[in-house]
Amino acid sequence: MLTKQQSRERWRELRNLVNEWDPIGLISAGSPEDEYECVVGPVLRMLETSETPEAIGAYLEREFAEHFGMPGIAASDFARQTLQWYRERWPGSTL
Repeated sequence: MLTKQQSRERWRELRNLVNEWDPIGLISAGSPEDEYECVVGPVLRMLETSETPEAIGAYLEREFAEHFGMPGIAASDFARQTLQWYRERWPGSTL
């Protein structure tokens, strides 16, 4: 079980990864760092439950199309990188 501090760190790290990915350029355009916060929690839960990178990528593509109005975002590479980060940085923290 993760401590509260570890949970916050894991959240922060994932948010930073999403912000670095910046699929629609909001962060590079000067938006606040919490602009993509709506995807961090769901992706983290998917990682915790060992979802496939395909499922994570499909979720992100749907979310960016529906929530942000940006269809056509390719998220499969990011999903694979995120899964790799999670397995390397947070092993054993699945539900």
